[in-house]
Amino acid sequence: MSPFGSFLGIEIITFSAGKASCRVELKDHHLNNGGRVHGGLLTSLADTTAGVAVRTIRPEGKLSATTDLSIAFIRPPQGDSLEAVAEVIHAGKRLFRTEISVFSADKLVARTNATFMIVDASKP
Repeated sequence: MSPFGSFLGIEIITFSAGKASCRVELKDHHLNNGGRVHGGLLTSLADTTAGVAVRTIRPEGKLSATTDLSIAFIRPPQGDSLEAVAEVIHAGKRLFRTEISVFSADKLVARTNATFMIVDASKP
């Protein structure tokens, strides 16, 4: 898990070649001023889960970085947790395309598409 994902409380549930699922238990600090789950949490969960899916199949010794992400919020989450499921739908030489669904209480709450660029590890 990334340091940011850990900070948010995101946990990896499963992963396999090109697929992943992650979960976050909702806490008060995940809410906006209106008392609903902040859209940034749903977006971060989707991005993190897609990143896990990409890591399962990206080239050895390479890293990946999100270059594009779009999200459609379908309904407000009603449960006490969120779960995201991601799948790599295209793995090119430099770009990987993913689709992510976010669920709460077994209902779809957001759909996301994200593109990742394969990059070299930076040297200090």
